[in-house]
Amino acid sequence: MKALLLLLGLLSPLAGEMQAAIDLPTEPAAQPALWRIPAPAQTPEEQKAPPLRSFDSMGDISLSDNLESVLNKKGKPDAVEKDPYTGFTECRYGKLTVGLYEGVVYYVHTGSSPDKIILNGISIPLDKFWLRHFLGEPDYVAEDGDVYMRGNAALKIYRDPLSGKITGADLFDEAAS
Repeated sequence: MKALLLLLGLLSPLAGEMQAAIDLPTEPAAQPALWRIPAPAQTPEEQKAPPLRSFDSMGDISLSDNLESVLNKKGKPDAVEKDPYTGFTECRYGKLTVGLYEGVVYYVHTGSSPDKIILNGISIPLDKFWLRHFLGEPDYVAEDGDVYMRGNAALKIYRDPLSGKITGADLFDEAAS
């Protein structure tokens, strides 16, 4: 009798389906792929910072600073050069150059292909995404770079004309030029 019940259980159409459902692992239902392009990594200050409405300082140096305040903020420069033709005095601090005329800051320059600038105390990576986020579209596009205006202050991002790579940045008073 036991053999007959076992034989009927094996031959029953439902018995095989139930056994297969129990033994076979089930795969989760396929989900449609979502294509998302991740934004570049953000620091907390970059996440919170709105687009800049003014250019107050670059590298902690303001266009309204004088020689004394530059020395108080940055200390003794690595090098000082005076141009006899223009009258400019340049104080160099690593990659940052502060140009002064008659003791007042005339421009602030960062060169040597910087990865970022510190504008108004905000670290801004020098790539298209972040420049557009913080500065918007350039007010002027020149062969050697892009110019952004905020009142009398101007920021120029210099680019190599052939490669397009950023080679430097200047903050300067457009009214004084």
